[in-house]
Amino acid sequence: MSGGYAGDRTTSFASPASDSTEGPIDLSEALDLHRPNRYPVRVVGDALAARGILHGDVLIVDAAVRS
Repeated sequence: MSGGYAGDRTTSFASPASDSTEGPIDLSEALDLHRPNRYPVRVVGDALAARGILHGDVLIVDAAVRS
């Protein structure tokens, strides 16, 4: 079996929720990453762990925001 499960092959009745499924979410659009001053960065290290930001997390940085 190749390609994985697409939700269209069932062994019993079809799910009533299959009529309201949506396509994939474009995070680039949802996070407005098309703006030149906004970009993702991956956290390396544990310096921010006390704030709940862990090694490997991805943060969205907006360089236009002044702190």
